[in-house]
Amino acid sequence: MAKAPEISVIIVSRDRPDDLRKVLSCLRFQDISGYEVIVVTNTPGVVDRAFARVFDCDEANISVARNVGLHAAKGRFIAYCDDDALPDPPWLRRLLAPFTDPDIGGTGGFTRGRNGISLQWGGVETDLVGEAHPLDIAPQSDPVVFAPSPKSAPVMIGTNCAFRKPALQQIGGFDPAFAYYLDDSDISLRLSQAGWKLAIVPSAEVHHGFAAGPYRARNRVPKTLHPYGKSKMLFCRKHAPESALAPALARFKALQSARLEKQMRSGLTEPQELSRLITTLEAGYKAGQNLPLSPMECGAQPPAQPAPHLTPTPRIHVLLAGRKADNSWQMEKGKILSKQGVIVTVLTLTCSPAYMQAGFSEHGFWTLKGGQFGKSNRSEPLFRWRTLRGKVIAETERLARINPVDFVAYPQKSTQSDIFSPQNDVMSCLNGFVVESVQSV
Repeated sequence: MAKAPEISVIIVSRDRPDDLRKVLSCLRFQDISGYEVIVVTNTPGVVDRAFARVFDCDEANISVARNVGLHAAKGRFIAYCDDDALPDPPWLRRLLAPFTDPDIGGTGGFTRGRNGISLQWGGVETDLVGEAHPLDIAPQSDPVVFAPSPKSAPVMIGTNCAFRKPALQQIGGFDPAFAYYLDDSDISLRLSQAGWKLAIVPSAEVHHGFAAGPYRARNRVPKTLHPYGKSKMLFCRKHAPESALAPALARFKALQSARLEKQMRSGLTEPQELSRLITTLEAGYKAGQNLPLSPMECGAQPPAQPAPHLTPTPRIHVLLAGRKADNSWQMEKGKILSKQGVIVTVLTLTCSPAYMQAGFSEHGFWTLKGGQFGKSNRSEPLFRWRTLRGKVIAETERLARINPVDFVAYPQKSTQSDIFSPQNDVMSCLNGFVVESVQSV
């Protein structure tokens, strides 16, 4: 009989079959084994059932879908990732590492934005009215553990979080009243109030693309603010004293108005949309005011369990570096290597100061595109003179924290005897090309 997995990775997806295929392809490159993948979706036909267990959920309610996955999970530890996110290969291992402390009930990582490089979400803390307050945690920090508190909690962002299954079961799982928005703040606050420590793990990173959905366009302009208003009202009624309700709702309305005005000034939306969207927010407030609060009973804290056994899956990481004219060579080699289980990053450079953009190809490898003289991190200058090799060095140094590169390959044919020649069968497709170990790059 096969051993039950210790870890269940749950992906909730709705009407995004292409994004779902991509995140599942990406998950194959995690650097540990012993985990199962569960997909809860209304498009089950796109999932490879040899890789994931699939459960149909046609209700447009993210908390309900997450609970479906929770009930189906075989693992003692539950990780969640969205369908429009891409986890780095060390993501799961790093996210689960703090569970060596038996008092930790949940962990959350950092999230990079659509360009795959800039920080979208770092550490944030929620208060009793659901307002997020940034935490001063650097991306290079070790995991930061927070003691239980009745009034606040670090937020386990839904696109990048993990939990002890007994901890989630103790508090009744996700509250289905939060069909969208503040579901992760609510679960984090309830875990903290139930006596669980929570940890922020900066090095456990995913890219989050903000794919279009029923509530927002791809450019992040909302189509309606009704679910935001409804969830905000429910959260305040559930957790905050009555005297805090009106001021919190007023602040939230002002925040949404300022965000819409900024989008209008950027040309992303029309002026007439502002009043319409604020009307949907107010309608959401009314809907949340009239709904009964879900009874969420909290049982006794379960006995301590051992930490997850993380079995490493050693993988080679190869960076295929070249210019735009070399893209066909990079695509060919990237497909071959990724099918063999090698982690591949295709770095395609132009002679320009264009910003770097990171992503993941439908063919199963990571991509980096941008200018040889352009910046990757926001703190860098707009233009920096570099040779192609210099830019390759800069990118391997940047990737060292995220997922270290072992070898860099260039498209030029090698005639030098001192260039590394891969002997491993997995790397045989690169024989004859310039392949250098990262230590010599």
